[in-house]
Amino acid sequence: MPPRKPKAKESSLGLMARIQRKDPKLPRFIVVPSMLVADWGVDQNVTVTGELNGVNLGRRSLKRWDAERWFIQLPEPICKKANVDTGDMVTVTMQIAEDE
Repeated sequence: MPPRKPKAKESSLGLMARIQRKDPKLPRFIVVPSMLVADWGVDQNVTVTGELNGVNLGRRSLKRWDAERWFIQLPEPICKKANVDTGDMVTVTMQIAEDE
């Protein structure tokens, strides 16, 4: 599935990403290319909601890594529920979370 750029801040984005992990003691994460987030007009961490292979992510923090990348940490319970592990390719959809 090719990356889908959001058209506005309220829109969602979708991508396929590989689950990564730098160290077994650290959480897994996925990388989101900055070009996909650009139309949202955000330049700092933002709370998103979405799905990982159809499993609800809940409210997650999309964090800026550098000029080209953002990332989302994937806690163990979400990975277990989605039946995914480090190295797996996953389908992710997300949108900026509504304020509570």
